[in-house]
Amino acid sequence: MPLSCNLDWSCAFQALFTQLFMNTIRYFPIAGILFFVIWVWKKDFFSPYRIQLKFPENDKLIYEIKQSFTTLVVFTFIGTTVFLLSKSGIAKTKIYRDFSEHSWTYVISTYIVLLIWHETFFYWVHRLMHSKRFYGLIHSVHHKSVNPSPLAAYNFHYLEAFLEAIYLPIFAYIVPIHYGVLIFHTFQAMLMNIYFHLGYEFYPKGFARNLIFKWINTTTHHNLHHSKFNGNYSLYFNFWDRIMGTNFKNYEEYYDKVIERRESELKLRDSENKKDVIFA
Repeated sequence: MPLSCNLDWSCAFQALFTQLFMNTIRYFPIAGILFFVIWVWKKDFFSPYRIQLKFPENDKLIYEIKQSFTTLVVFTFIGTTVFLLSKSGIAKTKIYRDFSEHSWTYVISTYIVLLIWHETFFYWVHRLMHSKRFYGLIHSVHHKSVNPSPLAAYNFHYLEAFLEAIYLPIFAYIVPIHYGVLIFHTFQAMLMNIYFHLGYEFYPKGFARNLIFKWINTTTHHNLHHSKFNGNYSLYFNFWDRIMGTNFKNYEEYYDKVIERRESELKLRDSENKKDVIFA
């Protein structure tokens, strides 16, 4: 948090407001623009890329927006608390700001390690949230979006929002990491989360079965998780789901069907456009 102030109540409120503002202007404009362009303005153009053909009701979309703001508030309180504790010296993080403190090899390595840590933390916490003890109490809020939109990316119960965010302070208290790497990671994580809730598949044919690319998750992978619930728990990569056997058995077949329908609709559209040109 690029903030300089004396440690008092004024500083605390300034830190809280600054972080909430930054979180809000990052998330809602990006999720909102993608929703407007793909779901509304160019709805017909992007229709072949849609995963679930049915669109969710408006009240579900409004709920996603409300819960997303709740999540942003939780994220803000966590970030502000860590900042104030570190600034006061009570619990200093290992975040540094001078690139000269470590080599670029180290900087890049910390980003990769943080990515792996986030993936691992998310997978196992996500599986825990699907247990009988926690699903109805916490995670069911996120799964009210059976047919998610980009606005569902942060649609969490406040306790789940806490669990979604706490991996970062844990890392920052253990591993020396540059502030810029943290900012880049959080922005990238937000973008990927929005993308995985987009409801449209843009990856090419054969992606989910490719020897290399099958280890990278698709929008279809997470969309299937929302429609069927107990499976496909991983985040960026398809590593933990594959080695733990928690991918839905029909994931690859389902992906292929989504792509086949997309290609069929695009060919039909192209054919109709050619006819229109001929008879124009």
